[in-house]
Amino acid sequence: MHGQATGRWRRYFGPMPGRREAHAMAWMALTAGVILCGASLVLGFQGRTFMGRALGGDFVEFYTIGKILNTYSPARIYDLQLAVSLQHETLPSMAETQMLVFAQAPYIAWLFRPFAWLPYAWAYVAWLGFTAALYAAGLAALFSAVGLKREDRKTGFLLALSSMPFLFETWIGGQMAAVVFFIWALFLWCIQNERRFVAGLVLSLCLFKPTLVALPAAMLLLSRRWRVAGGLAVGSTAVALISIATVGLDGCRAWTRMLAFNAQVASGAGDAWHRSKYVDMAAFFHLLLGKRETAAAVAMVIVGVAAVGALGWAWWRAEGLASSELWAATLCFTLVVNAYAPIYDSVLAVAAVALVAAKREERPPNDREAFAAWLLLLYMVPWVTQSFAEFLHLQLITLVLAGFGVWALRLAHESTEKNGTLRLTHCKSEGEESTMTHQLQPGAAG
Repeated sequence: MHGQATGRWRRYFGPMPGRREAHAMAWMALTAGVILCGASLVLGFQGRTFMGRALGGDFVEFYTIGKILNTYSPARIYDLQLAVSLQHETLPSMAETQMLVFAQAPYIAWLFRPFAWLPYAWAYVAWLGFTAALYAAGLAALFSAVGLKREDRKTGFLLALSSMPFLFETWIGGQMAAVVFFIWALFLWCIQNERRFVAGLVLSLCLFKPTLVALPAAMLLLSRRWRVAGGLAVGSTAVALISIATVGLDGCRAWTRMLAFNAQVASGAGDAWHRSKYVDMAAFFHLLLGKRETAAAVAMVIVGVAAVGALGWAWWRAEGLASSELWAATLCFTLVVNAYAPIYDSVLAVAAVALVAAKREERPPNDREAFAAWLLLLYMVPWVTQSFAEFLHLQLITLVLAGFGVWALRLAHESTEKNGTLRLTHCKSEGEESTMTHQLQPGAAG
């Protein structure tokens, strides 16, 4: 069946792009991104917008939080009226109706204090350098962890740096997804190097976005990986104490109220333009089904239960054999089976791709062809998915992420079956050898 599918693909679309074509696409995207970023900076230093967007995109939200920590009572980082007032004061070119809501945990606010001591435009330049360096460091750690071949690393760097979720939504857009990616890359590096407790500590740093930790944490518990789960528990306690020390109990209570407010805004009625910025299944079904809220809720429950059930069963059976494909599926499902996953968070798909890519040479030719097709879709679809979502009410990237996650889960299942067979064969061979040795002993026959 896979051979027939590959044959149809080649007949309709021709051969898959090779390394040379991938490099060419990546360099074109990087060139366009750097030019657009440069133009935005030139106009931004003059106090003007670029293509209707104020300088820095969402970065003004984080800059303002750092400013509040530096000059106001720390608990006021969740004072929405103060934050919005400072946002417009800092960036007068913002649209008057624009409001950016900071709903991350208090401890992460420390990251923005150094940037807030700079003038806004220069702080954004510093943020561009910081996120690019952090993302590159995360890629280096990730590729080392998964054992990506040397010839694949250049291609991986180029495709990852030029991917739309990073280049435009995260880097130019002033978002924090590079921080999330670095934490996950470091986590996977620790897992690969058998530093399981430390891996849990590292993953706890991502709790400023709990929606990106909840599903993996549940899988760790289900698969009885107590050392990683223990590290996560200890790290969670530490970041909770740091948060209390940062803003006090009143500030933490304000954070919980802000979380509820943000959840209400994210799940409430919204136009297609608003929903097109999200890749989770909640946004997908609300876009697709429109005002049929009940049908959307039922669809989410069915898909969510099926996806989590299949993933949980795979983790339960994996025992100590958590394959790279299983982690790839978990990352994809974390983005899709979610109530809030903006498109910039889909940079985590880069990690999922790298986890599968490292072992593609061990797979049969049909699987290698399928991987090339998934890679092409994951790279190209984000460039058009928001337009499709806005005008056709179909979020393509959600389908691609879900499809790649299911495919990776199939590969994980095959790996588990193969390893199980190898263990059984090995045990059988040891038993046969023991029997033969016993029979050949001098006193055995007597």
